[in-house]
Amino acid sequence: MKAIAAAMILFLLPLCVIPQENRVVKNDDPVHIADRYFYARPEGNLGIEIAGKFQSEEILKATLDLSAEIGVHKAKKYPFDETMWTLRDILVSVDFNANGSVAVWRVSGPKPLLLNYLERLKNQYEDKSLFYDFGHRFINFRPSTD
Repeated sequence: MKAIAAAMILFLLPLCVIPQENRVVKNDDPVHIADRYFYARPEGNLGIEIAGKFQSEEILKATLDLSAEIGVHKAKKYPFDETMWTLRDILVSVDFNANGSVAVWRVSGPKPLLLNYLERLKNQYEDKSLFYDFGHRFINFRPSTD
């Protein structure tokens, strides 16, 4: 009996030590989005998933208001004049967590515009005026026609 138990331990122990494959989606795996959200101009497109735990529900509403101004950048269509972009222009999706003032949203658009947007959000997290917890990750968005 002891021999069987020892054999099982010697057989099962190495299986417990072997690392299991990670199921986390890689950041470089493409995620297809509607063509209207993909910025195909020379500046390049950037996709970001942002997670924020807001200080209050009012701040959440103001931050994720579709008419909230994001910044000035070239228009998507000819004659490509400088224009004010709003959250509606870049918002791909949003998920409101049921546990308080929490949201996860994905944005896609011109790289310089979204880097400035992300930097502003980071600064507001650091001074704790907007979030009490904040995170982001870059996403490889691709147009659905790819």
